[in-house]
Order: sequence, then C-alpha cells, then structure tokens
Amino acid sequence: MTYKQETYYLHYRPIFDVIKELLSNKDIFAHCTFKFTLLNHNRERIYNEQYNGQWWERVQKSLPNGANVLSVILYSDATTRDHLGKTSEHPIYLTLGNIVSWRRNRPDAKILLGYLPILKAKDISQKRSKSFRLAKRVLYQYALNILTRSLLDYNGGFDLQTDNGIKWCFPFISVMLGDLPENAAVTLTFNSVNCQNPCHKCLVKREKLNNVELTNDQIILRTPENMRCLVEQNSAQQYSLHDMKNIFWNYPYVSRDF
Repeated sequence: MTYKQETYYLHYRPIFDVIKELLSNKDIFAHCTFKFTLLNHNRERIYNEQYNGQWWERVQKSLPNGANVLSVILYSDATTRDHLGKTSEHPIYLTLGNIVSWRRNRPDAKILLGYLPILKAKDISQKRSKSFRLAKRVLYQYALNILTRSLLDYNGGFDLQTDNGIKWCFPFISVMLGDLPENAAVTLTFNSVNCQNPCHKCLVKREKLNNVELTNDQIILRTPENMRCLVEQNSAQQYSLHDMKNIFWNYPYVSRDF
C-alpha cells in the first residue's frame, strides 16, 4: 500500500506454514485435542479448555461426521525495539486452541506469523487527520486479510497427515487477542473510552458500563450480523462503529464480536 508517496510492506509467512511448524512439534501435537469434549461435574458443566466451550460445540455441530476443528488464535501488539521508543514493530503471532492451555502458554507454542506495517505521520496534524486514521484502518484490515484469507480456501476442510493417520480438519479463527487499540482496529469500533458505545463486544452505553445489575436482555452483543446491518443502514457512527466493511465478516464462526 502507498500512502503520501511512501510504500508500506507486509512481511509474513503463509499461515499454513506456521500451523504446520506448530503441529510438527511432536510434544505440542501430543497435547492437542481436535474434537469437542463435554465436561460435567455434579450435574454442572465445566469450562476448562477451549474445546470444552460453547463456541467449539457450535462449530463441531456444523461440521460433517468425522471432521475435526482446527482453532486458530492470533495475537498482535505493537512494541518498541529500543529504550528510546523511536523504533517500533507490530508483530502478530499464531497459536492453536487445540493445544491444552498449560502447553500453549510455553514460548515454543507461539509462532511469529508476520509484521504488520505501521503507517507513519509526518507531524501531529497529519496524525490526527481523518484521512490518516482512515488509511490506518484500511491498511490494518488489508494486512490481516492477506495473512488469513487462505483459510477461506479450505471450506471443505483439509487432510492433516499425522503419525496415526489422517485427520480431516476445518480451520477457524476462534480468537484475536490484543489490547484496547488492537481490539478497536480488528472490530472497527471507535478507539476511545469517551465515545457513546466504547465496548468492542457490546452496545451498552458508556454511562451504563459500570452497572452490575444489567440483565442479559439489556446487553446487546456486537455480532458480525448486526454490525453489518448498521453499516448497510448508514447507522454505524451512532453505535461507535466505523462505516466500512470488516474483512472478518467473510469468516464462518469467527469470534462473535467482529
């Protein structure tokens, strides 16, 4: 992408190369689960790992018999490379929800997927301009689209060769981890705690976010479906949402707050 006569590049590895590298680690693969596993104790449901949760259960039910879920977790956070804070990078990492959490939290269970390009402003005035902020959003979404779009090529699943045979797997993005600015960039919500609807997960008004007595009926979640409707109805800004399409709307069973 070129902005103000400067070209920005995305440095990355193909996402399936990263997944292959993770699963080729025999110790990691030995601690992977590919099927939904229901846990109960004293007639109460237990949520321990991602594959015990409702998201995995919902995805598993949508797949053909014999199919497996490959849960892709992405994490990104801009960081500085020197003590003065003059040089920065924006790495994005990948891990899998199939890996049991204690093993997933070890350093070798997270693989660098790429470096997102960082748009540069020549001065404060340009940095605060609408055109610059729009360009940042477009660049971020475009980069994530390049990183992840090959997942959409496998809507019929793919064969994962293992020592014990072949697993028929369907890849899904289950989680995008990040801080408030990252979450706002991914969901295209306003990056401000002072806006009308500052939460990137729900449409609760700012002044009611600290109300612990809100009922479930009063909490409307942001979903791909209702966010798309707001954009199509030209009502996005009323709900602290940027008026543009989100690339994650194209992904089935993606985390519900995109």
